[in-house]
Amino acid sequence: MNELTHNLTMDISSPATQLLPSEILIVDDTLENLRLLSSMLSIHGYSVRKATGGEMALKSVESLPPDLILLDILMPDLNGYEVCVQLKRNPQTARIPIIFLSALDDPLDKVRAFEVGGLDYLTKPFQVEEVLARIHSQLSLKAAREKILVLNDQLQEWVIEQNRKLNIASSRLLETSHCDPLTNLPNRVSFFKRLEQTHFLAKMDESYLFAVIYLDCDCFKAVNHAYGYQVGDELLKQLVEKIQEFIQPDDMLARLGGDKFAILLNKLANHSETTQLAEKILLSLEQSFQVQGYEILIITNIGIDYGQGDDDTSDSVLKNAEIAMYQSKKMKNRNYKVYTSLNDDT
Repeated sequence: MNELTHNLTMDISSPATQLLPSEILIVDDTLENLRLLSSMLSIHGYSVRKATGGEMALKSVESLPPDLILLDILMPDLNGYEVCVQLKRNPQTARIPIIFLSALDDPLDKVRAFEVGGLDYLTKPFQVEEVLARIHSQLSLKAAREKILVLNDQLQEWVIEQNRKLNIASSRLLETSHCDPLTNLPNRVSFFKRLEQTHFLAKMDESYLFAVIYLDCDCFKAVNHAYGYQVGDELLKQLVEKIQEFIQPDDMLARLGGDKFAILLNKLANHSETTQLAEKILLSLEQSFQVQGYEILIITNIGIDYGQGDDDTSDSVLKNAEIAMYQSKKMKNRNYKVYTSLNDDT
């Protein structure tokens, strides 16, 4: 952005002769005027083309647009006003600066010249110094306008690129805010959002049954301490891969934090299928994991809560599943592999 501002300042303040090649078209049906102006401008380093009438001027501009036009008004075919109007109607020639050069000295003639698109007006007989000064001024303004247009295009491209980068960054931030960076699973925020949607569906349909499985692994602190965090992270990834083998497309596995996970099961037919699934997951996790040359066994506890539309909140379903998980730790000596909120531990 600073570079664009710097370039704009440099370009506008530079001399016109350094900005653009200066080619001037002189349009006048008086040959003496053409000769005099052409000689004068050539001496001062301008490239000059000549036209003796309006039609010739339009063809010359169409073949190769000049940088500036000195345009007489009174000509036998097309007068200067008509030539100017046609040039301004054409987007390819509309920005060419036109200086009217005429013997007409009536203020109304000058007003009309500006109304049709002329940028300046010189009255014959003219002073050489004044003509040169007016030409230099208009060429400088033209060069500045063109540079501004270029810089505006560059600025628009820069803004578009920055917006693109911002959108990418926002998307990544959104993904990060709803995704666990280690396992790429949905995180707690994303899980709660999905759980609330499921709870809403259950409220709309009394027969809709869903469940939350709360899964906790006890050994990860010991693994991190004994083998290092890299081993612990890899173990978590392998754990997730095993659990995902049992997850259906309509269900969700999320990492709540640390070594705690939750599974949301949708559209259940009965409670028993959830218990069976939990037991399969536990059986799978009882197998040892091979991580970076180490054989590691983990201890997993699972709790389940079944949700229906009459639950107070979606949060209470997850909380009950967590409570059931802690109860499962206590009930291991009573041969409970899976503890649900429906168990009676009296």
